[in-house]
Amino acid sequence: MQADNKRPPPLLPPAARNLGKTSHSPQAANRNSYKRPCGLPRSVILAFLSKRLRDIPLAIAFLLALIFFIERGPYRALRYATTGDFGTVYAAARCWLHAANPYERANLKDELARAGAPASIQSDQDVNPSVYLPSALLLMTPLAWMPWTAANVAWCLLSLALWALALWKILARTSLSARAKWLAVAGALVFSPSYVGIYDGNPGVIVISLVTLAILSESRIARAILLGIALCFKPQIALCAICVLILWRRWRIVAVAIVLFAICLLAGTRDRSWWQSEQRNLAVSFEPGGQSDPSPRSPVAWQFLNAQTLVSYPVPDRTFANAIVWVLGAALTGVFLLGAKSRWQAVAFFSALTLLLTYHRYYDAQLLLLAIPFLVELWPRRITFAMVAVCLLVLAFPIQSVLARKLGFAATVPSLQQAVLLRNQPAAVLSLTFLFAFTRRKEE
Repeated sequence: MQADNKRPPPLLPPAARNLGKTSHSPQAANRNSYKRPCGLPRSVILAFLSKRLRDIPLAIAFLLALIFFIERGPYRALRYATTGDFGTVYAAARCWLHAANPYERANLKDELARAGAPASIQSDQDVNPSVYLPSALLLMTPLAWMPWTAANVAWCLLSLALWALALWKILARTSLSARAKWLAVAGALVFSPSYVGIYDGNPGVIVISLVTLAILSESRIARAILLGIALCFKPQIALCAICVLILWRRWRIVAVAIVLFAICLLAGTRDRSWWQSEQRNLAVSFEPGGQSDPSPRSPVAWQFLNAQTLVSYPVPDRTFANAIVWVLGAALTGVFLLGAKSRWQAVAFFSALTLLLTYHRYYDAQLLLLAIPFLVELWPRRITFAMVAVCLLVLAFPIQSVLARKLGFAATVPSLQQAVLLRNQPAAVLSLTFLFAFTRRKEE
């Protein structure tokens, strides 16, 4: 009986019997989709792997830039105690706490010895005169309570944190893709003025970060406080944010920042006689052969970015040289204001103009990171973009420092060789200021 119920064998094989029919069963759908064992189609897997392979060179470039930045900057600053610039303001703040004159070198060296600073940091005070305003010493008191090692680490970490936050704020204002932003971060890490400032422990790293945040912050209160702190340390850098905020008609922010600066300045002035010492140190710093002398015979002029290092060739008189530079700056500002400019072009222009007008060393060139959003706008204009990129490339590495060491005594002899090899970076700053002033917005 069971044998009688069996069906007869099919006359056609299964493949031929199903020819022309469409199966809607789940098993057939899985067979027809050609999925991998993980459940994803082969095309999706290949696209995913291809994208990840394209990211590998970018990841390698970023890691190499990060290693370069850490080794050249914070590692050497902490390992070999190269932060002499921080040592000066730190020792001056300790003097301020103990009611000693913070502008006397003997007092600075005594305080550094008590704090446990290395002998190299103490000897740096024979070269670096104390010229920071009393307002800066007042704000440095939280670190001045610490011993040298703890204060040096805290200062380095604070510089790194604020620099990274400022860079993140800058890139957040651009329309770059995620990949392009990582590439921009790698470029910023390789841009040597940043690591040089951290290597020296110079307050300029923190001040430039505060200026950047004051320009880009959304909070008016935060802007005023950040700008006020920047003024307390280095007014010549804070000038950039003041110009930008005035152009944007943020009058109250600037006014509050100046009031905050004045309060800190008055509170930090514990003895009026200290002002005489500070003014004496400042005069000594700018006299021929001093640490701020921009003349061709200066042994340190190759470190400067301001235009006085260029004008001093034909105009040796310091007063006339300063007047020429400021008249040039006023003329460029007039040209800039006459044209239709974007907000980011204004930020780029005033960052370059700030470096052009007043005393600035190489590490202050990190202020030009503020030009990144305008560089993104310039990208369609290939010729202008290329000229700006060349100027930034000249500033990207401490070329003048290397050449000055190789030239030796010849670095202090006015000559065409000196002008070409040891003044190319202030020339790049001057060129950037011209480019940012004369570039016109394209008509829509």
